[in-house]
Amino acid sequence: MSFYNRRRFLTTTAGAAGALAVAGALGTPAFAQDRRVRHFWWGNPERDKRTFAVIDIFNGKNPGIVVEGETLGFADYFTKLTTQIAGGNMPDVIQMGYGVMFEYINNGAIVPLDDYVGKSLDVSKIDRSALDAGTVGGKLYAVSIGANSHVAMYNTRLYEAAGIKVGDNFDPFGWTYDDVARIGKAIKDATGVPGTDDNTADYQNFSDFVGQKGAAMFTDGQYTVPQEVVEEYWATWKMIRDAGATVPAEETAALAGVADLAQTGLVTGKSATSYAWSNQLVGAQALIEDRLGAAMYPNTPAMVPGSIVQPSQFVCLTRDSKDAEAATSYMSAFVNDLDMTKVLGLERGIPSQPDVRAALEPQLTDIEKVSVAFFDGIQGKTMLLPPPPPSGANEIEQTFERLAVEVLTGGRSPAEVAADFLQQASDIIARA
Repeated sequence: MSFYNRRRFLTTTAGAAGALAVAGALGTPAFAQDRRVRHFWWGNPERDKRTFAVIDIFNGKNPGIVVEGETLGFADYFTKLTTQIAGGNMPDVIQMGYGVMFEYINNGAIVPLDDYVGKSLDVSKIDRSALDAGTVGGKLYAVSIGANSHVAMYNTRLYEAAGIKVGDNFDPFGWTYDDVARIGKAIKDATGVPGTDDNTADYQNFSDFVGQKGAAMFTDGQYTVPQEVVEEYWATWKMIRDAGATVPAEETAALAGVADLAQTGLVTGKSATSYAWSNQLVGAQALIEDRLGAAMYPNTPAMVPGSIVQPSQFVCLTRDSKDAEAATSYMSAFVNDLDMTKVLGLERGIPSQPDVRAALEPQLTDIEKVSVAFFDGIQGKTMLLPPPPPSGANEIEQTFERLAVEVLTGGRSPAEVAADFLQQASDIIARA
């Protein structure tokens, strides 16, 4: 995906009339005394539109500070960030995920915020659990933008066409992998569209499955998934694939590791169900006309919780910031300012600030109501949030995605690939 800064985004969207105005402060030349803040995030068209709009709101309210936005798709974001870290030119404020946060704390890329709390950074109303999630070693490194969980997004029209009804033959908060096979095959038979994407190479689904089997991804900094759990996960999705419920294996293999909503089967029309983070419901609905529904990731018959609720993303201050006070004042507004957060809505998840949640309630769109109802429905059905994974976790995820392609294509047996994956995971942790 191309790299977008604010000026390029405005140029490419200038002809579109939308609910959110993305014009404003950019066109005004900055004076020499302006304090500049760069904000970098991974996004999608809906997120980018909203974020550039709130940047304009902040700039309008804060003369003397000019925030500039930069965005990339998820797959390219961390590659670009690695280059910036090496070059010592990271933006002031970056978006960060819980699953990789420790790695960027460990390498010094993001810095503690404690010196700014109560001054330029107000976290007094942020939920305690959200603050705890951004705290490592007793220091606050990250401010939560919102909360989310894994979600199975489904096309309600295709489900209804196959006679699949919530409360009748479909429990979105208690369905199993056997149900996925049954429902997926029914949808394929009724509509010609496969009922589900194939998650053989989906590390997020795999992580849920590990929890459902009573295992842990990491214990005391080591990768501790049993080999039989890896093999059982792949066997489970082979069962669903063999039932005729999934997108063809070769198409799944071609998209392994691609985290782009626009390429999911749900959006391209190649399947009735795709899997993502719950905050992505808003972005996905913007890309598809049919109404979306939300379900948990499927479970095993034992119904042991495997999903988690975690911060969807954080905003973090980097070591390369030239004006930490201005940067943290922007971060503070990003999570507290009601004019800004009304524009952001729930696209990055359920806000971690109660005043923001209350202000958003009257203006929720239909898909945002689906998101809130989903969050209500998963309460009591998730596992406790584990500590942030250690350095190397992102490389392990990429290794899983790469090796899972061999399972899909039949290049090696699942047992061989599982053993190889676990050895590589251990090696990654050892050198991280």
